[in-house]
Amino acid sequence: MKKLLYILTAIVVLASCGKNGDEKQTLEQKVCAEWHSTQLPISGDIYIDFNGDKTFELYQQIGEGAYRLYRGTWNLEGDLLTGRYNDGEDWACSYTVALEGNKLTLTSSNSAAEVSVYEKSSIPASVKESCETVVKSL
Repeated sequence: MKKLLYILTAIVVLASCGKNGDEKQTLEQKVCAEWHSTQLPISGDIYIDFNGDKTFELYQQIGEGAYRLYRGTWNLEGDLLTGRYNDGEDWACSYTVALEGNKLTLTSSNSAAEVSVYEKSSIPASVKESCETVVKSL
């Protein structure tokens, strides 16, 4: 009987060690990653890196043009994402965040309620090296 108890205990301990820590992470911690757009309300392509220090780097390509780099800070309160560019200008709107596995869905808080979908993906070196850095002006 004791052997069975030890075996069951060992199985439970080993099973719990195999789980990743994603279940214990907050939404904010899970958002901290590099993301690539898979669905946008505009014609373009976006990579975004949400850093743990609450800064972001957004690489945006509209149509066939070059990627442009925008930097700033972000904040997440509950599931509401807001941001500000380095020049102090706020994002055009805030976004409701939904995260399921490696899929990040952002829904704009404006009347259009535009949906953008991203998947976790490293930002290619070619995008980082060829982008044009933009400082938004007020």
